[in-house]
Amino acid sequence: MSALQRLLLLAGLVVLAYANSLQGSFHYDDFHSLLNNPHIRSLAQVGAFFTDPGQFSEDPGKAMYRPFLLVSYALNYAVGQYATLGYHLVNLALHLGCALLVWRLGLQAGAGQRGAWAAALLFALCPLATEPVNYISSRSESLAALGYLAGLSLFLDRRHWLALACFALALGAKEMAITLPAALWLAERFALRRPSRWQEHVPFWGMGLLYLGVLWSFGLIGRAHQSGTAPPRDLWIQLWTQAKAAPYYLKLVLMPVGLNVEHAFSEAAHPWHPAVWCSLLLVASLAWLGWRSWPRVWVIWLSLGVIALLPATLVPLNVLVNEHRLYLPLAFATLAAGSVWAQVRAYQKHGMVLLGLCIGLVFLRNQEWKNELSLWGVSVRRSPSMPRAHVQLGTALRHAGDRQGARREFEATLHLDPQHRAARTNLGNLYYEAAGTQTDTATARASYERAVAEYEQVLKLDPEYKDALNSLGSAYLRLGRVAEAVEVYQRVVALSPHFPEGYYNLGLALVRQSQYGPAIAAYQQALRLHPDAETWCSLGEALLLDGQQAQRQGAPDGGRRQWQEATGCFQQALTLEPGNTLAALRLRQLQQGGAR
Repeated sequence: MSALQRLLLLAGLVVLAYANSLQGSFHYDDFHSLLNNPHIRSLAQVGAFFTDPGQFSEDPGKAMYRPFLLVSYALNYAVGQYATLGYHLVNLALHLGCALLVWRLGLQAGAGQRGAWAAALLFALCPLATEPVNYISSRSESLAALGYLAGLSLFLDRRHWLALACFALALGAKEMAITLPAALWLAERFALRRPSRWQEHVPFWGMGLLYLGVLWSFGLIGRAHQSGTAPPRDLWIQLWTQAKAAPYYLKLVLMPVGLNVEHAFSEAAHPWHPAVWCSLLLVASLAWLGWRSWPRVWVIWLSLGVIALLPATLVPLNVLVNEHRLYLPLAFATLAAGSVWAQVRAYQKHGMVLLGLCIGLVFLRNQEWKNELSLWGVSVRRSPSMPRAHVQLGTALRHAGDRQGARREFEATLHLDPQHRAARTNLGNLYYEAAGTQTDTATARASYERAVAEYEQVLKLDPEYKDALNSLGSAYLRLGRVAEAVEVYQRVVALSPHFPEGYYNLGLALVRQSQYGPAIAAYQQALRLHPDAETWCSLGEALLLDGQQAQRQGAPDGGRRQWQEATGCFQQALTLEPGNTLAALRLRQLQQGGAR
């Protein structure tokens, strides 16, 4: 086949394998970094992406410096807002781009057309790559990998300034790209066997140091983060745990079945844990065997994969192991495999069967990523001992209206981890929602009190947990404890100044206290963060009440200014939601003078 025919075939196979992924839903981190993140809703914010890491999320405590990732989100939103198809198409295009770069690197390293083509096919269709394609927030991984692989390929062609630009792109997508300078030296020195010129490498090391300096200046490394949260584990426990993870990752690369968004994996609290020693012995044995017996090209590609995995190995992260961290190492592993495929012709017929099997596994895994219920339902079945899988499934069941199933999952979470904040908060939310369905006042009040007890138990462990605070305020309002609700909501917006629901709820509570001016200000802030019809209506109602109060107090304009502003609010609500009955009713009343 010609190069064009190979390209078209590769693209066709990728589209075939991932065709059923294009209607998948948003998941997990997508909610705070995309759906609830007001910053990505305007292209005017693009400049701020490069100067403020808080733009990454609705929650300042989750700040990260990933400006190019945010640019991609903002462009997606500008084209199709929150229609998931556009986001999935971009993720799929990034994956195809990475596969093409694997192909190019194979050719540059002397694998020949057959070996480079095999590597590209294996990478493009490996089931282990399904997470960065299906999970929109995992675009950070594929975008960074695209810049990383492009930078490596361009550097090997001595197009250094273009390679440096690709390095900048990779760093602006995810921190793991920081290892590229080391990969450049290793690939040039041992893959191409040409002498390294230090002048060509210095700009890359300089950019890496500059990037670390930027992260330090924002408080993202080297000093206390603005959220005030400590790392999830200390460095030594991280190292023992990741040593134990090495064989697990190797198994996922060689046999990518039983994939899971939450693998059943635990920390290694000390170096003499049997799994740690067995893992270290296995890694050392493979390294020795590779050095003594394997072809040089295998060793180089696999070494580059290890280098690419170093940041996730050294930096303590909340999730111990996950699949998207293997995305870039997988590219190098498939380059090693491609060189084998090119040399051993007896494997090639079996290779066709392998690719067909991979397409089938990819297709099946895409179905598991279809929505939150399917994703976390599979995770609970495969990892029943992991609390996060249960709490996420419970949340999905709650949103689907299955309160009994949700309660079962939250209680299962608390059985595994009695101090799990999200599980207990969501259990309180179930009591809160159950109270709203009760016709008996006493029964409803008892349910609200049970919800309050759950929220307060969470806040004893973590007084600044936003979700529990916000829900506690709502329960206080239902119980008529308005002053306490106002105090709680003020704490919520102080801790999370980009949380529109907190300002909206604060406005509700202030209206109950007849503090219409502060309530109007709270609603306006909520609308700046996330304009919706319900908040416009609530602002209009507050303006009407403020106008009535001004009229009673004998103000010169008799509330006319507030009523004019309220008219504009209800018109905005109807623009966003043409069928909004409250907005239509209030506009008729205002036009007829009924509001006076």
